[in-house]
Formats: sequence, structure tokens, C-alpha cells
Amino acid sequence: MFEDETIDVACPKCGHKNSILVREFEENAQTHFVCEKCRARVRIEAAEFKQRLDQVRQEVESLEREAARDARRPSRRPRKGDFQI
Repeated sequence: MFEDETIDVACPKCGHKNSILVREFEENAQTHFVCEKCRARVRIEAAEFKQRLDQVRQEVESLEREAARDARRPSRRPRKGDFQI
């Protein structure tokens, strides 16, 4: 769902924000990258990110189920007293 999205990770040395694909966090327990600005090597543990991503996925699935359930309900026709001028 979010595999092609990117997140910005700040370099701990210079603070520059580097874009990393979500796919890299999902595929590996650790992600390594070189800062685009200062060329520092940065290692990121992906465990906490994966837990939070799973929480977001569950919330999105819940919202989708609610939206599908609400779409099946017949809508109530507006009545005269529903509008204010």
C-alpha cells in the first residue's frame, strides 16, 4: 500500500533530510544510506517503523470497512427543516 511512498529521515550529523522509500524499511531489518549533504553513513533500525506502519495499515483498513458499510446504507432524503438560510 505504501511501498512506493517516501519518508524523510534527518541525518544525525548535519540534520539534512534524506528521502528513503518505505519499501526499503519493509524488506530489511536495517536500512543504510549515505547523507546527500555531508556524506555520513547512517544506519536505521526498521523494527519500530514497521510496527507503526502496521498500525497505520490497520487503521486504513478499518476506515475502508466503515466507508463500505456506510455506502451500503440507504441515504436519508433531506427534509425541509435540515437547511438554514
